[in-house]
Amino acid sequence: MLNTEQQPITVNAEFTLGDAAHILLLLKEDLRRKIPAQVFNIFFTELQAEIMENELYLYCLNAEIEKHIHSQYRRRIQEIVAALGFSGAVHIVARKAVAAETAPKKSPTHTARSETAFPNKIDLNPHYTFERFIKGPSNEHAYAAAYGAAEKPNDYHNPLYIYGGVGLGKTHLMMSIGNHIALAYPWLKVKYCPTEIFQSDLIEAMKDKNLSYFRTRYRSVDVFLLDDVQFISKNAEYTQEEIFHTFNYFYQNRKQIVISGDRPPQALPQLHDRLQSRFQQGLIVDVKAPNFETRMAILKTKAQESAIPIGTDVLKYLATRFTTQVRPMEAALTILQFTAEHEQRPIDLQMAKISLKALPQENGIQQITIEDILRVVSRTLHVDEQLIVGANRTEQVALARHVCMYLAKSLIQGATLSYIAGAFGKRDHTTVLHADQKIRELIDSDAALQMQIEEMIEELKF
Repeated sequence: MLNTEQQPITVNAEFTLGDAAHILLLLKEDLRRKIPAQVFNIFFTELQAEIMENELYLYCLNAEIEKHIHSQYRRRIQEIVAALGFSGAVHIVARKAVAAETAPKKSPTHTARSETAFPNKIDLNPHYTFERFIKGPSNEHAYAAAYGAAEKPNDYHNPLYIYGGVGLGKTHLMMSIGNHIALAYPWLKVKYCPTEIFQSDLIEAMKDKNLSYFRTRYRSVDVFLLDDVQFISKNAEYTQEEIFHTFNYFYQNRKQIVISGDRPPQALPQLHDRLQSRFQQGLIVDVKAPNFETRMAILKTKAQESAIPIGTDVLKYLATRFTTQVRPMEAALTILQFTAEHEQRPIDLQMAKISLKALPQENGIQQITIEDILRVVSRTLHVDEQLIVGANRTEQVALARHVCMYLAKSLIQGATLSYIAGAFGKRDHTTVLHADQKIRELIDSDAALQMQIEEMIEELKF
């Protein structure tokens, strides 16, 4: 049931958040940005939704997944759905719950225990390879380190610790290592594991009094990839102790260890000192937010792989709007593809801005594009947009062009000087620096121009 006291977020008049499919799409994209990728894949990829009698029902694959979602994510899901404007109750239900209750119970056996004691098996995603990883200045060191560990496992930097913010490619690099080793050295056993799954398996083993099987299962591999160690709780004494002993086992037996986190080991206060010390023994590399050119390359590759017909202007809009994470950019592409197919319309700039309006702005700030700046400057200074981006050098056109560059440098997050120069037909990035300095000097001496620029900034930010 939509909240009638506020205007619901819509893609078009016939497709509102009252539609279960749309709620599910936005819910998944919100969760995808906030939890580890592999945890999302396990618990939320197959989630389905239905609205009955003004209540939302979320259907998951089985009772185990239902139990985990209900205990760990129920409140977060309710908050997200409420923020989207849906005020009805939310129910999390296992699709096979009824069948499970009526099915005949099997007598427990040793074989059954070994197959079901740890159901959270995660396979390497075959799409996460070094070939499909888009390199740029922000991640080239991490890429080189990961590739080195994959080329010479157990004989390179060990351990290798990769850190960076959410959605910047840490998991992609981790799985690329695993996939490369599996192909180049098929006799080596590789295990990839998010820390949350490690802890869950350990708890189950302790409940079943089966720690020996747990340790054998985790230590009988040659390459151990432990993802997202920031999710270890400070109070998880047994988990930290088990990771410590597992780490020592691999290190002493010269087996490759790769660890990832959102911060360097010394910046994770929840880690015990001895774990921080162990993680700092080897090579530590970081993955930073990609620059504009890298974001454009990522978007183009993703659009080509998914066969999404999308123009360069829309890709520039996405690359300008999403500056700190890769995952929201990819999520935006998915939403545009979904909307285009549902509405049977092409993806243009206007459609993109309307369709993505429901997504939160990074840092709460509306992202500004070159096109936005051109439109506002052209209207304010009465200069045609085509003249501004062309080769015309008359005084009024040159002033408008300089103002555009000044505003782009000041307002577009993550845009490089080369990108701004290229947008106005210039090859040399120093042109932008010259324009920026020129406008700053004019603002100090021309009160009228200063007022016009302030008004343009207000309009662009609004």
